[in-house]
Amino acid sequence: MPNSIQFPLLLLLSLVPVILCQESIVPAIRVVRLQIDYENADISSVQKINKWNSIMRNSVMASLRFINKHWLICGEEEDEKSPIDCGKAQVTGDIVNDHHYQINVTFISGRDPVKNAKVEATSTVFAVSQIGLKGGIFQYTNALKVLGKPSGTLKFDEAFFCYRGQSLVEGDKCRKLFVGRRLRDSEWPANDMDEERTRNVEHNPIRLGTLIAL
Repeated sequence: MPNSIQFPLLLLLSLVPVILCQESIVPAIRVVRLQIDYENADISSVQKINKWNSIMRNSVMASLRFINKHWLICGEEEDEKSPIDCGKAQVTGDIVNDHHYQINVTFISGRDPVKNAKVEATSTVFAVSQIGLKGGIFQYTNALKVLGKPSGTLKFDEAFFCYRGQSLVEGDKCRKLFVGRRLRDSEWPANDMDEERTRNVEHNPIRLGTLIAL
């Protein structure tokens, strides 16, 4: 190629933006599900209680907040913290049979080991919830007494999820990809990320209703 053509072509190529990617690894969102069984429930009385689902949910939420007052089990979505919620908790109740009622509590949880709110101590979400169960925490309000005494063993599940634009790696971590642009021959500025794409990753989380796929 003649030099008279080669030099302008190289100059033109140097002005073409190139797409560069950087990535970081961040903790995944931990979602846990607690399942409490009441195998001696008075189902006929439950069905007669007006707005039972709302009453039951409020009672379970009070129980979670009581546990969280002592052990920091409740996690939150990055940009939506609520002082009266517990990790965007969702509470459902199901009639299994004529005497068996089941409550499922699903929420964004803190990572194990969870910290004690008052002293230097740690535990796990399952352990403190199990202790609370045996101590009557899931009969914390009179509303749940119609269900009778819960079974002594708590059923526990957990799963890990990532925000949109991230991918799950190593089971409980998320790979976050940042995309930026620069001229071919220029240096990479530390803050020259594609702000719009970064904003979409950071502030458009998957809603908890979608996360709960346990």
